[in-house]
Amino acid sequence: MKLKSLVLLMLAAGSAPGAEKFSFKTGDRVVLVGNTVIERAREFGHLETMLTLGAGEEAKGVTFRNLGWSGDSVFGDARSYFGPPKEGRDRLKKVIGEARPTVLLVCYGTNAAMTATKGWTDDSAVAARSKAGDEASLALFVEGYGQLLDLAREGAGGALREVVLVAPPPLENLGPPWPDQGANNRKLARYRDAIRALAKARGHRFLDLFGAMGGGRVEPGKRVEAPLTTNGVHYGDAGYAVMAEELVKGLGLQLPANLSAIDPALVALRKKIKEKNRLFFHRWRPANETYLFLFRKGEQGNNAKEIPMFDPLIEGEEKKINELRNEVLKKLKK
Repeated sequence: MKLKSLVLLMLAAGSAPGAEKFSFKTGDRVVLVGNTVIERAREFGHLETMLTLGAGEEAKGVTFRNLGWSGDSVFGDARSYFGPPKEGRDRLKKVIGEARPTVLLVCYGTNAAMTATKGWTDDSAVAARSKAGDEASLALFVEGYGQLLDLAREGAGGALREVVLVAPPPLENLGPPWPDQGANNRKLARYRDAIRALAKARGHRFLDLFGAMGGGRVEPGKRVEAPLTTNGVHYGDAGYAVMAEELVKGLGLQLPANLSAIDPALVALRKKIKEKNRLFFHRWRPANETYLFLFRKGEQGNNAKEIPMFDPLIEGEEKKINELRNEVLKKLKK
């Protein structure tokens, strides 16, 4: 089926997202799912910091779980250890269920746009379809994305009230020896458009980081003056700071006035969020998982009991995060 026909069919079958303004609610559990751009966010802390403040004083105790997995696709290959892609999807469904999200932020598309027609997955039947050309690959991406969202919603259960599909940020031209990303950005723009259509068809919110961060202004062959990435693809600290502000703005939230990145209270808040993220990463992706839970657990499986011991440590950090958040909001009201 042609991509245009597929999108039209999806739009006819789906309902448009509600016009109600997005807002966080007290006790919200926010889960971030995606590939490299999401996983790396935990190391910098900007996204959670800005979303925590953007939630406002009314929404108390909002917590975040980053389930990003570098190199992942909508087919879940990277999340599978020794089995087929289904293992990766089952793993994602399980951890989403454990996180019990009320809000789900999902971001895929960069890898797919850069590697269209390359196969993407170890599922041979699916891989063959993706190699049929750019349009076939894009249609397959949309189909796989929809299946992933079905799985995520099933895992999340009835508490899930908001799903936000985020178009990934643009690539950058850094000049030689880095490759020119003009062609890849043109492909990424098409994937952005398809993600927007998918969100509309399914009644989800859509947030266009690609456009907000200047994807339409990246000219082939023209080097960016103030890079936000380290290699044209992966965003660094400054990039995630910009990304965080655009994410908050795209959700229609407002950050406190006079917010300063060097304010000691804000620095302390972000530092605490990064520490919470470090603990949670070891909780859900412990090193030597093969020895702890899988086929070599006969050797070190007795240590598996220590993994849940991260939970009270994470909860302790979240209490401190909430206290620091309140301190920042109170300070900025003066």
